[in-house]
Amino acid sequence: MSKLDYDISKRYSSELLNISNKLNQLERGRIYELSRAQMDGYLSTNISQLKDMLNDLLGKIQNDGKSQDEKMSEELAKAGFFKETF
Repeated sequence: MSKLDYDISKRYSSELLNISNKLNQLERGRIYELSRAQMDGYLSTNISQLKDMLNDLLGKIQNDGKSQDEKMSEELAKAGFFKETF
C-alpha cells in the first residue's frame, strides 16, 4: 500500500469539520430525547447521519474522491467567480 500524496486533514477539512460538529452536539446532549428540541433530532437519527458521514469520507479517501471544498471550488469556477485552486 502506497502513502497518500496529500494531507487528509487538509483535503477533507470540511467533511472532518462536519463529523466533529456532529460529535460535539452529541457530547453536549443535543438530542431530542434530552433537549425536546426537534432541530436536535433523535439519537438514532444522529447516529445514522454520523455513520453516513464517516462512510462517505472513507469512500472518498479510498477512491481519491473529490472533497466538498474541491467540488464547491469547481462549481464556483464554472460560474466565473474565481479560478480553480484545487
